[in-house]
Amino acid sequence: MDNELNLRLLGMMHQISYLMQTQEKFRGQGRLLVLLNRYGALTQRELIELTGRRSATLSEQLEGMEKSGLILRHKNEQDKRNVDVELTEQGKLAAAKALQNRQSYADELFAAVPQRKKQQLAGLLDALLHTWEIPINEEEYQFYNTEE
Repeated sequence: MDNELNLRLLGMMHQISYLMQTQEKFRGQGRLLVLLNRYGALTQRELIELTGRRSATLSEQLEGMEKSGLILRHKNEQDKRNVDVELTEQGKLAAAKALQNRQSYADELFAAVPQRKKQQLAGLLDALLHTWEIPINEEEYQFYNTEE
C-alpha cells in the first residue's frame, strides 16, 4: 500500500512540476528582473548563485535582456573579472509587471484551496525540502508591497 501511494505522490509531483515548467508566467527573464529590482545591481556571479543557473545559460538570457533594453552590463569597478548587471528604467517597469504576474499566477493556482489547507501544504512541502536538503530562498518567495 505504501509503495502504491509513494508512486501516486511521485506522479502527482511530476504533473505539478510539468505545470510549473510550462505554465508559470514568472520564469527566465522575469525572475532575473525581479531579483535585480529587489537587490539592485548584482554581478553575474551573484545572479548565478541566486538562481542556480549555468553561466552560459545566464549569459545568453542577459544578452537578450540587454538587447531588449531591460538591463545594462558593465565591468565591476573593484574586480574587472566580474560584470555588474543593473536594470534600466524599462527594466524596472518590466520587473514590476513580472512581479505582478507572479502574484496573479500564485493567486490563480491556489484560489480554490482553503487557507487552512494551504498552511498544511506549506508545512508538508517545507518538511520535504528540509528532509531532502533542498535550500529555498525564502526571501525571494515572500510577498512585498511594490507601492511603498
